[in-house]
Amino acid sequence: MKFNEFRILMRSLLPILVGALRRGQLFRPAAVLTEPDADMLCEYDVRIPMSEGFFLTANVFRSKSAAARDERVPVVMCAHPYDNSLIPALKKTPLSGPPKQYRMIRQCGGRPVFSTLTGWEAPDPDFWVRHGYAVVNLNLPGYGSSEGPPSVFSKHQSRCYGEAIDWIAAQSWCDGNVGLSGVSFLAISQYYVASKTASTPPAALKCIAPWEGISDPYRDLLMNGGIQEVGFPVFWWQTEMSETIRDGEQAIIETEGGLPRAWTEMHPFLDENWKAKIPDLESIELPMLVGASFSDHSLHTMGTLRAFERARSKQKWLYTHRTGKWVAYYSDEVKQLTLDFMDCFLKGKKDRFESRPRVTLEVRSNRETIHEKRFENEWPLARTQYRPLYLEKSSLTPTAPTTRQEIGFDSRSETLRLHHTFDADTELSGYFALKLFVESRETDDGDLFVILHKLDARGRIVYFNGSVGLIHDGVSRGCLRLSRRELDLNQSTPFHPVLSGTSHQPLRPDEIVPVEIAMLPSATFFKKGEGLLLLIAGREIIPAPPFQRRVPGRRGRTILHTGGPFDSHLLIPVIPSARASRTE
Repeated sequence: MKFNEFRILMRSLLPILVGALRRGQLFRPAAVLTEPDADMLCEYDVRIPMSEGFFLTANVFRSKSAAARDERVPVVMCAHPYDNSLIPALKKTPLSGPPKQYRMIRQCGGRPVFSTLTGWEAPDPDFWVRHGYAVVNLNLPGYGSSEGPPSVFSKHQSRCYGEAIDWIAAQSWCDGNVGLSGVSFLAISQYYVASKTASTPPAALKCIAPWEGISDPYRDLLMNGGIQEVGFPVFWWQTEMSETIRDGEQAIIETEGGLPRAWTEMHPFLDENWKAKIPDLESIELPMLVGASFSDHSLHTMGTLRAFERARSKQKWLYTHRTGKWVAYYSDEVKQLTLDFMDCFLKGKKDRFESRPRVTLEVRSNRETIHEKRFENEWPLARTQYRPLYLEKSSLTPTAPTTRQEIGFDSRSETLRLHHTFDADTELSGYFALKLFVESRETDDGDLFVILHKLDARGRIVYFNGSVGLIHDGVSRGCLRLSRRELDLNQSTPFHPVLSGTSHQPLRPDEIVPVEIAMLPSATFFKKGEGLLLLIAGREIIPAPPFQRRVPGRRGRTILHTGGPFDSHLLIPVIPSARASRTE
């Protein structure tokens, strides 16, 4: 590892480790292990042949009594690069406890509970086998004990996953029905194999349940807002990936041309290399149960909601929350919900799930308080009223100022603060967008980081859960490099601008340019007298390790123009009274 990469890793990892040490989490992991049922039959390193001549390996968990009766059962399956042998039951985790991530990352909202057979972000075999399923945990090519070339977010992974599903479905103990479940990478891999990204989905694949996964690696994470993310890829690679590659890092360099941490240097624009890593979401027609959080803004929120919105499936459901993703995934509520979903599409038990409304929306008042959890029929909500709040000196106002104004701040040291107070109870659920007219003095480029906070009636910031254990996040956030401001007009909407990722447009001296900044969705309730605080700066406002953006720290002032012909404004998603919706 080069010195610069080591420095980035330390900046990403040390704050997380120090926090874990202070909480005592390094020695008391934030998860609860349970022992699996005595009826569990565990088959490790089952070899699955690929058409290319190599073998993948999977761990298969079944019921001993069902096997003795030659009973055929449906399968819940997952696939990933994390080495399926790293489970407590095989004593390959630190001190034979939960996966090591639970010793480092704060678990917002509680402590996940799962059996000793459960791998990182994978479905718990004990739960599923008790309910009449088999569980298959698959190593993708080149990881763990699986053979073949390793890759990341690739069509080759998808094809191999599909072949493995076909092979599992043909086994004597499987009834031919397979569903997918899992978190993060285990969700992302579902998008690829369930779509026509690489090939037609396997006939045995009947449904998918992706829980929080990016669906556009370039826009969602590595170049979000046109600004290079350097912290997370180094952290992710060193803490989760480097030890699981079967033949070492050189193998993936040969396949991908470089490690993930180097991809944005090799491919700074959205070229064919990146497009090949975007799953064809519009071709997904299988039933879906999608888990999305408003607490993963730096990572999975946008990609997960995009997958739900774009999939053409006529049977798709969305479950939202703002607690920790692992706490939610392993909760009794979500396990039962996913069981009802799998029972419906793998066992034909339609009475408990098929008539369920399509969206479960959790609206929060603050980090700890759920204002309401209710059913909706779609996302985004059809009755959303998008209202502009115009920038005027230190305030956000519903009336556009008639005279031109300049609001400036030092790009390296100052933060612009603008307030708005609600004069009635208000729910904001959906996408935010910020339109600005910007001038960058003394330089031909600049970065804008934006945080939207909730304020209580006394003007104090109200915090929410965020990504990777962050507990001081805002309602929403966004960012933009000015030279990367060009929009993809085919994908953009008035409430959600999408960058093209294909151009570099430096600013000319004295040039005022319109920019649109996508701000991530949330569902938040405000009482009368509470308000919004919009923060704008030229640097990251809320540090959120392991995430780090590469910002050059340009000197000079950033000028925002508002009033008259410059309708700089924040677009907010106001939800009228939900009398027609049903509370869960």
